[in-house]
Amino acid sequence: MTSDSATPDPQTAAAPGEAAALRAVIFLGASSMDLMISETAGENARIIDVLTQPVPLARDIFRKGYISRATMDRCVQIMDDYMALLREYGTGTTLDISFLATNIVQDMANMDTFMNRLHIAHGLRLRVIDDGEMTRLIYMSVRAVLRKNPDLLKKRVLVVHAGPGNTRLLLFEKGRITRYSSYRLGTHRTGETIGDIDYSDDSTEITLVREHIRGQIDQIQHDFHNISPPDTIIIIGAEIQKLLPLLNPKNNAAINAADISSLAENIASKSVEQRMIKLEQDYSSIASVLPALIINLSIAQLFGSSRIIIPPTNYGTDFLNSLILSHTDTMALEDEVLHFAALLSDRYQADRAHSRQVAKLGCMLFDALQNLHRLGKHDRLLLHVAAILHEIGTYINPKRHHQHSQYIILNSELFGLSRSDVEIIALLARYHRHGAPTTDEPTYAELEPLDRLRVQKLAAILRVADALERSHSQRIRKLGVRIADKRLEILVEGLNDITIENMAMSQKGDLFTDIFGYEIALIPTFSR
Repeated sequence: MTSDSATPDPQTAAAPGEAAALRAVIFLGASSMDLMISETAGENARIIDVLTQPVPLARDIFRKGYISRATMDRCVQIMDDYMALLREYGTGTTLDISFLATNIVQDMANMDTFMNRLHIAHGLRLRVIDDGEMTRLIYMSVRAVLRKNPDLLKKRVLVVHAGPGNTRLLLFEKGRITRYSSYRLGTHRTGETIGDIDYSDDSTEITLVREHIRGQIDQIQHDFHNISPPDTIIIIGAEIQKLLPLLNPKNNAAINAADISSLAENIASKSVEQRMIKLEQDYSSIASVLPALIINLSIAQLFGSSRIIIPPTNYGTDFLNSLILSHTDTMALEDEVLHFAALLSDRYQADRAHSRQVAKLGCMLFDALQNLHRLGKHDRLLLHVAAILHEIGTYINPKRHHQHSQYIILNSELFGLSRSDVEIIALLARYHRHGAPTTDEPTYAELEPLDRLRVQKLAAILRVADALERSHSQRIRKLGVRIADKRLEILVEGLNDITIENMAMSQKGDLFTDIFGYEIALIPTFSR
């Protein structure tokens, strides 16, 4: 078993008198199964051990479309070893274990069989990493680079993350995200499609990779054709960060596209066995190295940036640590999610003042009614984003704009949110107007029962907030709530005439009454 133990950081060790607990993450990646064990106390953590074992997961998925029995057996055996080790670590202390997998497992036909096999063996439920978690890792890495290079906070920066199945592009302008896109362009997806071939002409393999990715590169060029070239490109990814010592042996501040091109040509000149020796990588992961270089090189050449920064950290350790420290940079990430949602709203020329007011009122109601709805912090974020985007469908047509809003949201990239989050937000926009959520709507019908209830609760609150902003004039600055018998009284401060809001509430308050059992009454109040 390969060990990559991290040196304990005294600043992250448990404070005196603070109870420590062990947390472990087992991650099934494209070419390995990894284990990180960490001691946590409050928001502090100290990495105890990192272990890794090669697994040809991507090779099976992208060549066969399913995971072979041999690979399945190997995963179970590695789990046996990891669980035995964790039992030793966990003696006499609390041990929290998470079992996660790369999202490329969703591409395999026998995913359910594989997940059930692992669950039967060890009782752990496998959870697939979603896009929201991946963008959190990317965002954390970018923030670390920006802290070390504060000059970038004033410039246009393109972030490229080439993962095993997909490539993500994030554009930062003056430290804020202005564009986010994801493409079906992956290092392992490309490498396994090309296959293991020893070419007599070194340039043939590079040409073949370029031809394979050309369609997605052309799509990137189309999507970003109207932006000025970035000042700097930050490249993040497992393969490229491992190759940094070869790309930048003198540890200078930055590299350029010529450095990547030169290394790609050098690697292409070697056989598979020679590459494994030179790069000190196993057979499961070597096929993704050259595609990673060509994908990043093609994007860098497309944007014409001469300055490229690659974080000098261990991508795998950073990734596992981010899964353990899920609270890290949460507030900053949520702020970027809301900022990006506002940019999407502006793109479709929605009434920004109205959307902001609905979001403000919706969040005020959410906070005031916490004991009633019993939803969490992430649900509040989904409500906030839905309020920002609920009227973007008017860009297509004001009539049935709620359905148009749902369509636009479902077909848009929303930074920092998972696909399930996007579906819930789209449903909230769909039901902000009228009509109750129903299983006749396919997206709603596919949700788990608890998620359907979340949609009903959040849609009910969004409708009330939208009714309070019926005039589109931001008249209501403050409100309070109180429950009297079977009635929810919303105390509206500073308005003599609330006729418009009462009329809107009579149309939109029905879902709230159906879900929570309270009639809504608006009560004017005045400060003394």
